[in-house]
Amino acid sequence: MTLLGIAWRNIRQRSVTSSLTALSLALGVALVVATLVTGGIVKQAFDSGSGLGYNMIVGAKGSPLQLVLNSVYFISRPIENISWSFYQEFLPAAERVDGADGRFAASTATAVPICMGDYYRSHRVVGTNAAFFSRLKRGNGEPYRFAAGANFTDDDFFGGVIGAAVAGTLGLKVGDPFAPTHGADDGAVHDPFYVRGILARTDTPIDRGVFVNMEGFYLQEGHAKPLSDGAVAGGGDGENADSTAGSPPRVDGQPQPLPYDQREVTAILLETASLPGLPPELTSMGLRTTINEGREAQAALPIAEIRQLLDLFVKPLELLLLLVTTLVVIVSAIGILVSMVGSSLERSRDVAVMRALGARRAHVLATVLFEAILLAGFGGLAGWALGHAIVAAIGPWITTNAGVSASIFSGSWAEALLVPFLVALAIAAALIPAIAAYRTDVAKWLQGG
Repeated sequence: MTLLGIAWRNIRQRSVTSSLTALSLALGVALVVATLVTGGIVKQAFDSGSGLGYNMIVGAKGSPLQLVLNSVYFISRPIENISWSFYQEFLPAAERVDGADGRFAASTATAVPICMGDYYRSHRVVGTNAAFFSRLKRGNGEPYRFAAGANFTDDDFFGGVIGAAVAGTLGLKVGDPFAPTHGADDGAVHDPFYVRGILARTDTPIDRGVFVNMEGFYLQEGHAKPLSDGAVAGGGDGENADSTAGSPPRVDGQPQPLPYDQREVTAILLETASLPGLPPELTSMGLRTTINEGREAQAALPIAEIRQLLDLFVKPLELLLLLVTTLVVIVSAIGILVSMVGSSLERSRDVAVMRALGARRAHVLATVLFEAILLAGFGGLAGWALGHAIVAAIGPWITTNAGVSASIFSGSWAEALLVPFLVALAIAAALIPAIAAYRTDVAKWLQGG
C-alpha cells in the first residue's frame, strides 16, 4: 500500500473526527471565499460608476459626495434643485430659445439634465431627455444597447426606459404601463408612463434605474415650481416637490410642455469638451473651479469622489475583512493540529507496527503529513464550492441592490491562493504530531501491546 493510501486509511478509520475537522475547514473557507468575493463585488459596484460617459456632475451646493451618490448610484437623497436657466447656460445656441450660446457652452460637449424624487417599487425614477441614451456613452466608450424596444423620444411625453435589473425583477416588458409614486413607495401615485425600451445589462447602477421623459415628469402633480405665490421653488428636499400646479396645460386634449419658469433640475450630467490637442479632463478642472466659485451650483468630478470614497471606506473595510478571513484560516489550521494531536496516542501504536514491518522514519513522517494535506485539500475544496454557492444564493439580492452581476462564477484573484495557503498551514500544523510519530519508541509500544 502506498503512503497516500495509508494516510487515506487512517482518515477513514477516524471518520467521525476527520469529518468534523474537514467540516470546520470547509465552513472557514466558505466564509473566506464569500467574504472575498462579496468584497470584490462591492468594490466593482463603486468602480462601475467611475465611467458612465460623463466626467462631471453639476448640482446644488452641498456635499459633492452626496451629489455623486445620488446622481450616479441612486442611493442618496438629492441635496436641492438648481434652476432651469442655469442648466441652459451649458447649452449651445441651437438648443436655446434665445439663439445664443450659454455661458459654459464652449466647455461642454454634452449636458444631460436629470430630475429625481419619484420611485417605482423601490427603484429610483429619473426624469431626463432622450440624450441620456443617445448622446452619452457607456464607460467603455460604446453606446447604450437595448435588449428590447428602443429609446423614448423627446416628444413622447410618457415614454420610459428601464434598466436590465428592473426588467428582470419586476417582469416589465415593452409597452407595459408603470405609475411612479411621489417621494416614496407609499407616496401619491402619478400618471402612468409606458416602457419603450429595456436596456441591455451594463453592470452599472443604470441597471437599477427607471428613466422617464422629463416632459412627462414635470407634468406630474407636485413636480412644477410654484409661481409667485410665496412658496419656495423646488421644495426643501431637492425632489421637485411642493408645487401648487394643478392639471397640466392641454391643447386639443394633448398635454403641453411645462413653462420653463416652472422647471428645475436635480443635477446635470456633463461631458466636457476637449480643447485642441488636450484631454477633456483639463477643461473640466477650469469649468469646475468657475462653477464652484459661483453661488448657483457646485460641480463634482465623479471619479475623484469615487476614489475618495474607496480610500476612506471601502479599502479599510476590505483590509479588515482580509484580516478576519486570515484569522479564520489560521483557526482552521489549528483545528487540524488539535485533531491530529488528539489522535496521537492511537497513532503511536500504528506507527510502532509500521516501523516493525520495515517502514522508515521518513515514511512515517510523510504519512502524517499526507493525512493533513488530504484533510486540508478536501475541506478547502468543499469550502470553496460552498462559498460560491452562498454568493450564488445572494446573487439576485446583490444584483438588485448594487447593480452588479453576482453568480456562482463570480470570483476574486485572492481565493486562488486560499487552498494552497491552507494546505501549507495544514502541513505546518501537522509537523508537531508528525515529528512525534517520527520519534516514536517502537520497543516501548510493542512491549506495551
